Amino acid sequence: MKLLDSVNALLFFLRKRKSDSTLGKVLVVSSTGFGDTLLSTPAIKSLKKSFSESTIIFLVNKKYSALFLNYKYVNKIWEYSGGYINLLSIIIRCRVNRVHTILFLHSNGPEDIFISLLSGANNILKWTDNIDHKYQKLFLNHISLKEQHNIEKKINLVRHFNPKFIDTSMSISDHFYSKEVLDFFPTKKKIIGIQLGAQDIYKIWPVENVIKLSLHLLSENYFLVYFGATKFEHEMMIEIEREVNTEEICNLVQKTKINELPGILKQLNLLVTNDTGILHLSIAMKVMSLSLFGPTSSKEFGAYQDREIHKSIQKNGFFVNNKPKKKRTQDGMRLISVDEVISKIEEIV
Repeated sequence: MKLLDSVNALLFFLRKRKSDSTLGKVLVVSSTGFGDTLLSTPAIKSLKKSFSESTIIFLVNKKYSALFLNYKYVNKIWEYSGGYINLLSIIIRCRVNRVHTILFLHSNGPEDIFISLLSGANNILKWTDNIDHKYQKLFLNHISLKEQHNIEKKINLVRHFNPKFIDTSMSISDHFYSKEVLDFFPTKKKIIGIQLGAQDIYKIWPVENVIKLSLHLLSENYFLVYFGATKFEHEMMIEIEREVNTEEICNLVQKTKINELPGILKQLNLLVTNDTGILHLSIAMKVMSLSLFGPTSSKEFGAYQDREIHKSIQKNGFFVNNKPKKKRTQDGMRLISVDEVISKIEEIV
């Protein structure tokens, strides 16, 4: 990273600024997390609906590319997998394909700066909240400090080109919606999914609360399905299974592929989740959700479509953000009581 930072600084110093504000062939980049990728789809849809003749290439994290196979709003999919070889490959493909505009809807530095400086693209736009970005002059757009939903912030990059249509709804490839719902769970009971984790521990509702909630829901004759993908979530599930000893649950932690999730979600009556990627997938799939927010904002990352079926609980847990990420605790999420979640579930289901 330090080497790449040094190279970027030199390239930035030597660069010759060239921009013309025309769209041309577009590379849209959302190469980071699951949720961030889904939150980028409204901007992609707005772009394609407004400029249907433009070639749009979607650079997406390899982990999530299966959700966008034959996605009708892009012409090509490029997979991002990290590393210098992949990075150089992206730059070469940009030059070979004569990419004219790059929209960084969500990306990591210094890789995105390196791509910007060597891609040959005339117009670079990047979504960022960092007002001290030392490479700001590289980008056509100016940083907006307005409080907006994350979807609107990304669409703002498209607005630079005066689009005819704005679509704020998230989506994935059409075939996930048309597939027949499989009878995956052997039950006739109402099914509630529970997402255990999130990208950062401070966004996670404590496991002891999940256990209390689970015991209550089982006593009310629900069937429970648990989701998660990390070692931490696996450890949470071990604790849950120790306390919740019943056949009326299904443990899917570290047991599902990304392209299986949409079909599984469609069988749920409700998903209870932290602020994380599966929330945005449930919204895209129009599956009812209850999302729990403490240190992050539901106004920025909660449902922005179909709000009648997507509810949230927001607590003022922002105080944990005063510390560096690795030192933040779950205290902000502890403000959400089990009784409050139970009451909201009863209201929804």
